[in-house]
Amino acid sequence: MEIPNREVNRKPLHKRKIEIQGFLREDGLWEVEALLFDTKAYPIELFDPEVGKVNVGEPLHHMLLTLTLDDSMNILDARAKMLATPYIDCPNAAVSYSNLIGLQIKKGWIDDVRKNMRRNRACTHLTEILPALATAAIQTIRGYRLHNTPGFVNSDEEKNHHSD
Repeated sequence: MEIPNREVNRKPLHKRKIEIQGFLREDGLWEVEALLFDTKAYPIELFDPEVGKVNVGEPLHHMLLTLTLDDSMNILDARAKMLATPYIDCPNAAVSYSNLIGLQIKKGWIDDVRKNMRRNRACTHLTEILPALATAAIQTIRGYRLHNTPGFVNSDEEKNHHSD
């Protein structure tokens, strides 16, 4: 197979921005939050007439997914906000993410997510960012505890994490 020419002009068409942040709450719990933002470089007329037209630079998708966790990575709260969507029924998917409450982020947790989320009711875009949210949760909680909890680096919890 021949390698295509790498020195060719490109025209931007679609831009997706995903921003994920981790937080320590004042009540001692943790939150990880993902913002997904899609735009097009051209105006588009949507199939759903109630949504209408999306102009250049306006969001096609603008969604927020927030997980609240305890120290053991148990999901205590999950909430989604659909701030801009291409279809009028998309915002109805937000309630599906409450099905994540009670799950624990651990090895194999995405299998648990699949069992708890009804595929036809969830949002593909938000569900796709769950693995990245899990990684951010680990980086947020373990990173903070490694740096700020004396003895954490040698704790059974940390040793068990490395044996997975």
